[in-house]
Amino acid sequence: MSKGKYYFSKSLEKGLKILALFNRETPVLTQSRIAKTLDLNMTSTYRYINTLVELGYLEKDKKTKEIRPTILCLLLCTNLMRATDHLRLIKEVVDRIHGEYNITIDVAFAVDDTLVRIYYRTAEEILTFSLPDFSKNCLHNTALGKAYLSSLPEELMADKIKSLELNPKTKKTIVDKDILFEDLKKAKKLKYVMSEEEYLDGLITISAPLFDPQTGKGVGAVCFDFSVLQHSADDVRMKYADLIRETAASLSKLLPPKRDHRQITSG
Repeated sequence: MSKGKYYFSKSLEKGLKILALFNRETPVLTQSRIAKTLDLNMTSTYRYINTLVELGYLEKDKKTKEIRPTILCLLLCTNLMRATDHLRLIKEVVDRIHGEYNITIDVAFAVDDTLVRIYYRTAEEILTFSLPDFSKNCLHNTALGKAYLSSLPEELMADKIKSLELNPKTKKTIVDKDILFEDLKKAKKLKYVMSEEEYLDGLITISAPLFDPQTGKGVGAVCFDFSVLQHSADDVRMKYADLIRETAASLSKLLPPKRDHRQITSG
């Protein structure tokens, strides 16, 4: 037996495989589903799940017994992403564009109804607004969120919109779901979307979706932020529509492809 195999932790392996089962299609699982998928007995499965719950990476509903990842798990994934070569390459693209145009650039992934920032550069000597690292309930009122929604197939997009609470952030926030749907259909054709003071008064943003290079599914977005003191919405659209689409295409090629669960759970 090699030294590597001798020091191999089967318990850690099982715990990581449990975390790897959660994705956009299966955000919630039960203990029995996890045990069946990983071919574990119920006692061992309970022990692994309870450990992850106690550590704060999973949460279990006391009534339904449903299990889902927590925000701490999301933070772990984000920090790991920030440590990869993929992020280094993303930074190179963003830093180059930031240097050439002196614009504020935000790159974020979408996880359920939360935008998770993975990289941000702010324009120098220009007042702009920065989203938090984790932003919930903002898919409908930010350009990042709307760009991500526009990447979804229309049927899935419609279902997603139905599930959202369109809370107004400003007087210009779209709160009519039919209007939002039509706005996103136009964005899908244009391959970019605008948010004109819909999240914050005085903030204009233009964004394009990011796609998994292997599956072609939308995973997030990149956006440029401007103050109304700098540009009008028409000015932003005319000057930066092509650039935001090109930036999104470049970044999408650098994203780590989503792994197939058969690869994760085998062996």
